[in-house]
Amino acid sequence: MSSYQPINEEVAVDRREETVVTQQPGYTATEQVTRDVAAERRQLLSRVNRIIWTGLTILEVLLALRFGLKLIGANPSSGFAVFMYGITGLFTGPFTGLVATWFAGETVLEVTTLIAMAVYALFVWGVVRLIPIIVDRPNARTVTRSTREQTPGGTGNERTTHTVSSG
Repeated sequence: MSSYQPINEEVAVDRREETVVTQQPGYTATEQVTRDVAAERRQLLSRVNRIIWTGLTILEVLLALRFGLKLIGANPSSGFAVFMYGITGLFTGPFTGLVATWFAGETVLEVTTLIAMAVYALFVWGVVRLIPIIVDRPNARTVTRSTREQTPGGTGNERTTHTVSSG
C-alpha cells in the first residue's frame, strides 16, 4: 500500500526513526528514537565553519597588531615586538618583497601585511563557501523503509524500524 505525501523541498530531511516495543506479562514499554541526520550534518558544518572563522579572526588580529606595531615605530628588540614579529613572520613571509615598504623615521608602512590580511581573508572565505558544495548531498528522492521484526524470546518483543532518507 503506498500513498503520495508532498515533501517540503526547502529543507533536506534525512531522518531515521526507530521504535522498540517490549512486552512482558504486566509490562509494556515503547521507545521511539528519531535522528535527524541532515540536521546533525548541518550542525557539524556550522561547527567547522565557526572553527575556521575563529582561526582567521585570530590570524587577522595578530597581523593587525604587527601592522600597528610597525606603523607606530615600536622598538623591534622589545620582547612583545620580537614575539609578534616571530609569529606573524610565518604568515607575511610569502608576501615579502611584493611591494615596496615605506619608511618615515621609525615608522614603517608595511603594505605586505595588509595584502597578506586580504589574501588570507579571501582564501578562508572561498574555503568556507566551497565546503558546503563538496559535502552537500542533493535530495533528488526520498525513500521510506519500515521494518517490523519479531525478536527471539517470545511474542512480546517486537522491533519496528522506520528509515527516511534523501539522496
